[in-house]
Amino acid sequence: MSFAARLFLAGAILSPACAGRSPAAPLTQAALRAALDRHTCARWEPEVRQWSLLLFDATCEPAPASGGLEALVRAAARRLRPLAILAEPAYDHFYRRSGDPASRSPGAVEHLADAAVWSDRLLSDAAWRALDRELAARGLVCVDCPRPDEPPSITFRWAEFFPYLAAYVWPVQFSKDAPVEIFTCTAIHGAAALPPDPLLSQAGRLAAFAVADDETAASRLRALAGQGSLAEVSRSIRDYLDSPAGRRIACAALADVAWFTGLRVSDC
Repeated sequence: MSFAARLFLAGAILSPACAGRSPAAPLTQAALRAALDRHTCARWEPEVRQWSLLLFDATCEPAPASGGLEALVRAAARRLRPLAILAEPAYDHFYRRSGDPASRSPGAVEHLADAAVWSDRLLSDAAWRALDRELAARGLVCVDCPRPDEPPSITFRWAEFFPYLAAYVWPVQFSKDAPVEIFTCTAIHGAAALPPDPLLSQAGRLAAFAVADDETAASRLRALAGQGSLAEVSRSIRDYLDSPAGRRIACAALADVAWFTGLRVSDC
């Protein structure tokens, strides 16, 4: 047998069809979206008698599957989880509709939860960007998925970013004799006093959410709230956020979402 013939035969033997295996089906927008929807869910809260929306929450995750698609989508959901703090339109979409008695069956509410993600432009764009990253990491292609633009890469120094972090970990005393309360990532914040910068403000919220989500940091902040006047608590909070411990949490959070924000802090 000639060398060319042997090469042809080897190729035939190794091809999926001749080996009894079907080629992998191409990934589609519908398949990826359906798989990602399984990582968002609605939960009934009997104490307040309403449904809660859980976006890319770990408790929503389906049982581990052996397929590559589920591993890919699970990784994309992990990327998206920190962005839930930015998803006000998705939450509004869900809560406006889930109170309707006609929408309270579990199946109907789950449908509302899925729809909430895709009703939010920022979140849906982020979802396709996260999926695109995970596809590229595996050398895979979706045949009809949206092709999101990459965010421009922008670098700041810590000193430029830090005021926006501190603005979203904000102590407030509502009256002279009231205790100092610390508000994190809420409508009560100090960002209005800073130069308007949507990117830094968004990054500050994301990093502040990570600080609040860290058990050690959250415990430290609660302790600081009871230590002194509003001015003293404010200084203590800023000192903690600027400490190695606070800075480590914030910098890790920024690194985790850099694929979405494009923002990097050069001296983190």
